Amino acid sequence: MGGILSWLTDHLGGLFGSGLSGLLDAVTEPIVVLGLTVFALALGFFSLSYLNRRRTLRDQQRMAALIKGLHYAGVSPQALARPKQDPREHAMKGVRWLFGSVGLSSALYGYQTLQPAADPSDALRGAIVGIIPGAIALAHFLCSWICSRQQAAPAPTAPSRQVYRVARRRF
Repeated sequence: MGGILSWLTDHLGGLFGSGLSGLLDAVTEPIVVLGLTVFALALGFFSLSYLNRRRTLRDQQRMAALIKGLHYAGVSPQALARPKQDPREHAMKGVRWLFGSVGLSSALYGYQTLQPAADPSDALRGAIVGIIPGAIALAHFLCSWICSRQQAAPAPTAPSRQVYRVARRRF
């Protein structure tokens, strides 16, 4: 952003005098921050409004179907039921978070060490930021372990004597 502002002030500075660069710098930064804040708030408001409108429409459709005496032709309860936790999914999420934490730590450590006034303590502080995604990875690995313990193989049951119904002739 500073590069664009300096280019504008260099090229437009001769038109309006030398005071334009300070005025443009002083006015542009608050306007950009205010604009981005308004955009973020408007986006949040419209997303909440849309979700509320969609929920209301679904409820109205369900009530109209019940009034007509029809079963609601919406989603079956089995589709909304929580699927069983697969330990491999948690393990893969944990691996992703772990590689992300290693990448973030190494990037921040490398950035801090390449600074002109490189201080080893600043570089280590930057690398410590990777602990947060690393802890999330550890939580996913823990969930994977817990899910695998819960899904222990059920004890085999002895087959009943008569598995199939005996076919009889009908006259």
